[in-house]
Amino acid sequence: MGINKIRVVIDPNIIGSVLLGGITRKRYLWLLSQLHIFEVCYSDKVLEEILRFPEVDYFRDKGITTAMVKAFLEDFQAYSLKIIVTSQVKLGRDKNDYFLLSLCRDARADILTSGDPDLLLLRQYAKTTILSFKDFVETFS
Repeated sequence: MGINKIRVVIDPNIIGSVLLGGITRKRYLWLLSQLHIFEVCYSDKVLEEILRFPEVDYFRDKGITTAMVKAFLEDFQAYSLKIIVTSQVKLGRDKNDYFLLSLCRDARADILTSGDPDLLLLRQYAKTTILSFKDFVETFS
């Protein structure tokens, strides 16, 4: 029997920053080097949000293409655990964040990492600790 890994949900806004490069990409590469400790969980809704990036002016103007996103997601899905979300959590100020909290519940996530101020304000949802990506990496590295 294997050890229980720390389950992590990554807000799509973090993935957007990973695609753009810089320090967030470096932190993400650290996470990938730690997959013996962490299990990244995602849902169809997370994929939908990431697939929309090339349609968003901000990302398109920075050179994010559909091909880049699809290549990223192909790898992402290979090392991540897909969760079928059935919960409907309605907590927090922004209803657009409900899908992430629902995913955290159904994934039994230990960590939700996000750059969203509304989610970071919650700090905790059930057994899920909500951290910025920087704080997540600093806590576990």
